[in-house]
Amino acid sequence: MNIYSLPAIISFTVNFSTAFIVLMENPRATLHRWFAAFIFSFAVWNLAEILMLNSADLLPAMLGAQILYRVIFLTPAFYVIISYLFPKNLGTFATRPIFYVAVFSLPVLGLCLSFPDFQIELVSLKEALNIYHYHLTFNLNPVFLFLLLVSLSYIVWGSVVLVMKIKHLRTIRLKNQTRFFVSGMVFIFVGFIAIILLKASLRNPASFYWLSTIFTFIVALFFLITIMKFHLFKPGKMLSGGMTYTILSAATLSVYFFVVRAASTGLESWIGIDSYMLNAALIVALIFAIVPFEKRLRRLFDRLLNRDLHQQRGNILALFRELQGYHERSAFFEIIERFLVDNLKSSAVFIFDYRPEVNQFVESHADGTIPPVPESSSLVRELKRKKGVAEFYEITHTEESHEYHKFLEDVHARFLVPLTYAGNLMAIVVLCRKKYGLEYNENEKEILSILGSEVAASLRRNQMIEEMRVKDRQRFQVEKLASVGQLAASLAHEIRNPLNTISTSAQTLLQKSITEIDRKNLMRFIIEEAGRLNRILEDFLSLARIGMGTLVPIDMEGMFDRLCLELKNLDDLDIPVSYEITTRHGGLVSDPDLLFQALLNLGINARAAIRERCSNDEDFTCTDGMIQCVVSADTHHFIVSVTDNGIGISPDARKLLYDPFFTTREKGTGLGLSIVHQIVAVLSGSIEFASRPGHTRFSILLPRKTAE
Repeated sequence: MNIYSLPAIISFTVNFSTAFIVLMENPRATLHRWFAAFIFSFAVWNLAEILMLNSADLLPAMLGAQILYRVIFLTPAFYVIISYLFPKNLGTFATRPIFYVAVFSLPVLGLCLSFPDFQIELVSLKEALNIYHYHLTFNLNPVFLFLLLVSLSYIVWGSVVLVMKIKHLRTIRLKNQTRFFVSGMVFIFVGFIAIILLKASLRNPASFYWLSTIFTFIVALFFLITIMKFHLFKPGKMLSGGMTYTILSAATLSVYFFVVRAASTGLESWIGIDSYMLNAALIVALIFAIVPFEKRLRRLFDRLLNRDLHQQRGNILALFRELQGYHERSAFFEIIERFLVDNLKSSAVFIFDYRPEVNQFVESHADGTIPPVPESSSLVRELKRKKGVAEFYEITHTEESHEYHKFLEDVHARFLVPLTYAGNLMAIVVLCRKKYGLEYNENEKEILSILGSEVAASLRRNQMIEEMRVKDRQRFQVEKLASVGQLAASLAHEIRNPLNTISTSAQTLLQKSITEIDRKNLMRFIIEEAGRLNRILEDFLSLARIGMGTLVPIDMEGMFDRLCLELKNLDDLDIPVSYEITTRHGGLVSDPDLLFQALLNLGINARAAIRERCSNDEDFTCTDGMIQCVVSADTHHFIVSVTDNGIGISPDARKLLYDPFFTTREKGTGLGLSIVHQIVAVLSGSIEFASRPGHTRFSILLPRKTAE
């Protein structure tokens, strides 16, 4: 093994690894098998050069030259077959064995007729006479001319097929792949012919050797770059692993030629150790030294091959986090559109949302200028069949005259992303061409596939929330109607009693046989019941008029002074009313009018409870009564409480305490605590109570907040 063969060895390593990667991605695919064989033919070319450059005598070198001669004239046949299959087979005949036999029959016939006088010679390099290289000899031999004509014809044939195929390919990606591939292959064949023609002007055979070996290395790099840059195939981790071991092998060979051999030669002359054993030991040591770099190289290639995915990973995670919450349907689609425009540089994004009421997919902006896509259209059927991201021109359209199809063509639609969940197509995302004349790549298509499934799941979750909200609104409406009906029934019941009293009293007054005392009593009943009716209506209107309130800082001392004065002036009962502020209330922000009304209602109920205890308890007088208002605070709330020592609340009444028109007092309207409960809800607070005979406390908990 000599240093002259190093470029050929590295080229062989790259070509062989690339061919293996392409084959193993999908061994059953015809294109993969033939493309791998095509690349492997160049690996055999490199192997023949290695054999010539490392032969100890002429016979093995001649074997390498014979192999190389055959590869040179068989490679164009591989190119013709690849041209029909790559990137997409447009005809069925190209997959039939008879086609392969026909293509290879001419070069194989020429090679058979050439045996044993092949037009190839070995030349020894002046720098090392036992190292051989090749050159083709040109003469008027009919068989050689036949082979040369067949090879050139095949090169032109394959190139024309690829060029003609471009206009029939429906996607920009496939067209770009084909252009790049045919350009590279034409460059390879023209370069090889140029090097052969230059040989006549090169006096030193070593110069021709360096040109040809560098050329084969460029060929190896071309196939590798083609797969990486244009994603002709999608080998994924296999490609990154293959590239890693290829580079490590090339690095090992390079270090071996430039370092190990020199070191082994020096050590052999110094300590007299057998060179083979020493070389083996040094190579093993070299392998162990390089192995730690394998993981780093693999991660590096993984980032290079999936650069777009890695760059977009953070943005995608941020999008998924944003979609976890609920969004209105229009806002949800706006988030998706903004992400695609900002991250994939799409010139425009349209989202067609399915509307079951019209059986159509309607564009989310719904401005009437964009035609809808019928559910029965061929586009929808194709998307349901594919179940994944599709390029617009890959889809077979049977309704090209339909206005939605013309619209998608006019806006230069590129990708269609179906949002499908559990087999149901909920929406179609349309991505138009990129900004700045750029094209989408395979990684971005992979990103769209990931987005499609995740966004569909988020959209379905939003739909479920919307459905639950609709059901809640319907249930609330039913409950609201039921509550209104119950409230109306209670109001009618409360009004009917005083109306009956008024009606009965009026009818009695019409009788002439009643005494003056009875007449006065009946008139008093009418006045009292009319006043009761007025109170019921006032309380009912108060309950209906409770608004949202205005939040301002509250002066609790002034409010309690006013409250105590109001409660003392209600009647002639001398019930003590006091207040206590146990915390700094400067941060208490609420609506003063609503809070005062709630405290006044609680105070009125407290006076009524004390009055009732006075009537029922012989040992208790109204002067023994007590109403106390207290302001305190905890970590999150201000607590305003009203405490009395009245009759208390019976266990049976506690569950119905806040229901409208529920009362235990003979002349009560049953709306006081309902009003308090609604006021507290408007103030974003809560109300609690604790009661036993002789002690009742209502506590209003208001959140700590600042005035706006």
